[in-house]
Amino acid sequence: MANEPITTSPPHRNSTIALREITEGNWRATANLRVSHAQEGNLAQNPMYMLEAHYSEDAWMRAVYADETLIGFLMMVIWPPTDGYYIWRFMIDQQYQKLGFGRTVVGMAIQHVKDSYPQAKQLGVMSTPKEGKGKVEAQHSPYEFYVKLGFRQTVEPDEDGEVMMMIDS
Repeated sequence: MANEPITTSPPHRNSTIALREITEGNWRATANLRVSHAQEGNLAQNPMYMLEAHYSEDAWMRAVYADETLIGFLMMVIWPPTDGYYIWRFMIDQQYQKLGFGRTVVGMAIQHVKDSYPQAKQLGVMSTPKEGKGKVEAQHSPYEFYVKLGFRQTVEPDEDGEVMMMIDS
């Protein structure tokens, strides 16, 4: 199978967003997606999560496309019947941020949980705290992004300085 190109046409705010399986044809391009330098402290690079997902029965990962352009990566961990549903890793490549794609993808993640696991009551995500941490300044934390989508912080920062946020599904 040939590798898929990263971009076939430039995405725009009205592009159709799709979550597609990561395959032999798109895994390298997905692994090479990057956030801005200022956001790097929020999460590890995609290859680490892709490797972790390969060895985890509970991981559900997808490449994010705007029309035919690869723009991001989403990985969730699903633990039924314990009702554990979490966004484990989510990123939009730095060149495609600020176009509304993140909001759409998180909405799709919530809908996936609702449709596939109707017993689920909440969806969680770990975030850098609103004041930032380490080399991540407050304005580069995803905390306020998740708050605007309806997530709320549920516990104090953990030993890594991250906070759990939840939204009802």
